[in-house]
Amino acid sequence: MKQARIAALALAVALTACSKPPAAAPEAAQPAPAAQPAATASAAAPAAAPAAARPALPEGACAKTEDGFATFLEAYIAEPDKRAAYTAPEIEVRDIKDPSKLIAKQSAQQADPFRIVLVDSQWSYFEPGKPDGELARIQLDRKLEGDRMRLDFVKAEFSPDEEVVKTLGPPEAYVFGYEQGCWQLTLQLR
Repeated sequence: MKQARIAALALAVALTACSKPPAAAPEAAQPAPAAQPAATASAAAPAAAPAAARPALPEGACAKTEDGFATFLEAYIAEPDKRAAYTAPEIEVRDIKDPSKLIAKQSAQQADPFRIVLVDSQWSYFEPGKPDGELARIQLDRKLEGDRMRLDFVKAEFSPDEEVVKTLGPPEAYVFGYEQGCWQLTLQLR
């Protein structure tokens, strides 16, 4: 019960933080280009806040490994300041079936809310306005591809043994690039 209250409080803080523009980075700082899919490598986007200006993450969270990313993802989901700092200023939205097809480019402030949340130690699909207890669970798969981590997810029903019984709705994905010594959200696939 206490975890549910903490998660609800964290979600409320996250929603509040998402409606406010992040603090501007110092003008003297020149961020490096964000990671781009191969199809858009020539169209470089600005990176997130310079590494020195970012809030600290748990030890090992910036390791370019499965375990490092798992630590990063939990901090990214739980803390709005970390989510803002480790998200590229511009997010590309692409077609999941044909990633070369650009759907939109959104600033971090305009982007859809991040849909993956952790509720009572279970990955769930965040829907604004829905209480934690009503959020659908998701099947979440991670794939490390060089300097990119892809999170594929889809709403799903699970058996009592935690096996996926069936998936519900269309799949989605987030892609995090490894930039400035850590992970940052750069791409959404839907």
